[in-house]
Amino acid sequence: MNYLYHCQPQAEEFARQIIPVPADYPLRFGLPGDFRARFAKLCDLANEMYFDMAKRPEAYGLKLIDISSQDRNAIQAAKNTIHRLVDTLTRLCQSGRLENHRLVVDAGLFRAAIKKAQGGVSNPVPRYELILARLVDFGFVISDFTGKPFAKTVESFTMEYPDAPEMADTLKIYCDCWADLKNNHEDVLVWKWFGVYGFDYKVTANHKKLTAQQWLHDKAQRFRYTEETDRFYIAFHEYSLNYKGLYFNGDYNYKNKRIGRDLQYGLGKNSLSLILKDMDKYMAELETMPESIKDQFRKSSCNHCAMHYGAAEDICNYRRHWTMEGQAHDACAFHGFQFTDFAIERVPYYWRLLELEYGLKKE
Repeated sequence: MNYLYHCQPQAEEFARQIIPVPADYPLRFGLPGDFRARFAKLCDLANEMYFDMAKRPEAYGLKLIDISSQDRNAIQAAKNTIHRLVDTLTRLCQSGRLENHRLVVDAGLFRAAIKKAQGGVSNPVPRYELILARLVDFGFVISDFTGKPFAKTVESFTMEYPDAPEMADTLKIYCDCWADLKNNHEDVLVWKWFGVYGFDYKVTANHKKLTAQQWLHDKAQRFRYTEETDRFYIAFHEYSLNYKGLYFNGDYNYKNKRIGRDLQYGLGKNSLSLILKDMDKYMAELETMPESIKDQFRKSSCNHCAMHYGAAEDICNYRRHWTMEGQAHDACAFHGFQFTDFAIERVPYYWRLLELEYGLKKE
């Protein structure tokens, strides 16, 4: 589409990043057996609303920044207004209770939650009445709603979805699971990979029964990696299981320090980022490695950013220097070694670099 505002392609991307709901994923304790199918219907509805938001952003009160603008702060502010949809839904759910497939909302609690919007991206949630109006257009019935903010005389109101009565139950369960997860996510494998705004089924899953491979595959789907890249990261993780003292929480860690990660920086764009510091440990063995790996050491990539405390143009504790094939190079230890050769055959070579750097030992 020929979009006019930044929020339009952003809203479309929210829709496209909703991953399919597996028919057999492990549910959190206490959820009904048919919840998966019900949640899939909620995701379909969310998908429709995000696409509608892309077509009619003004109907949702989104921030309209001209598509030609290069103002990063303004562009991010526009993206943040997309979150008003879910921020409104979560405030409705946290202020209400279920009765016969209807959400009975305490209007006073809802008004207070909308003003505070604690835990949401929208702080507060302005013009929530526009979101409610679009919910009505999509089939919800909200009592005492006239298209304007609720008057102080309204003590409570109800929200239901007559075409699929259990939609209100599903929405409430999802938001309640998210609220619980925010307070108890220490044991969640890769918390940062999902969010309530993406209607991710894993919010309602039993995380102890989800495999790392499932997390990796879902991330590949969400950010539209190629099949080769998807297979590569699964193989890379499987190889990591050979080592003692190494653990995976979305990043690869050893002795409480991150040593590698999948660095995602755009749809379909990512790199395997390895944190390498001591060039002398693997320069000799590097000569036996594939050309695609050696190429990363044949170029300088330090941006001389002076980002860290005490860094300057000529001094930086994170800058690494080496000589290869008679040429001197430098790079940032944390950002300079990003590999994009995702052939599965490369996996042992990448881990060999980490073995040499950190002294990793196999089980």
